[in-house]
Amino acid sequence: MNRKIVIISLLCFTLTLNLLSQVSEQKNIIGFGAGYCPARVVWIGNPVNLWTDINASPVLQIFYARQVLHSVRLGSYFEYENATFKSTSEKASRYNLGLNWLAQYPDAPFNMQLGGYFGYGIVNADIWNQSLSGIDYGIMIGPAYEKNNFGIALHLQSGYSYYTSSGTPDEVSYSKARLLLKVYYKF
Repeated sequence: MNRKIVIISLLCFTLTLNLLSQVSEQKNIIGFGAGYCPARVVWIGNPVNLWTDINASPVLQIFYARQVLHSVRLGSYFEYENATFKSTSEKASRYNLGLNWLAQYPDAPFNMQLGGYFGYGIVNADIWNQSLSGIDYGIMIGPAYEKNNFGIALHLQSGYSYYTSSGTPDEVSYSKARLLLKVYYKF
């Protein structure tokens, strides 16, 4: 039993030294993204059961990430989108809170970033009697440029969303692509 405690203590000590030796690097990233989601087709379930068009819409995002490895970040995000149905001109809003991961290569000021996201979201519209909740997931890729503590990235995101409720409609789902310009600060 004492041997296990010694091994665990040594591992904790080594991990602590490793984390403390990297204090000079900027490990935290906070930023803002603004973008565009092109027009798309959305499935609306019972009782409507139809595919309908949504106009192009703006997307806003704030995010935080932590550099966990030299070129890998893990973080979280909050995203808002406000869209309009093409056929009825009714508005719908989407709020999403989730986790994201991002890798970059090469270790240079100009680099390529590749990652993904997984979130929980809520969608509501005036014409629905209840908000829908569900998942949102996908990938992101794009170039980035970093200088000193600041960075800017252009990410193309592609993903899938599926929302359900016990009200009307009972489900909404769609695939989407969006383009986000992200500005961030490393500290």
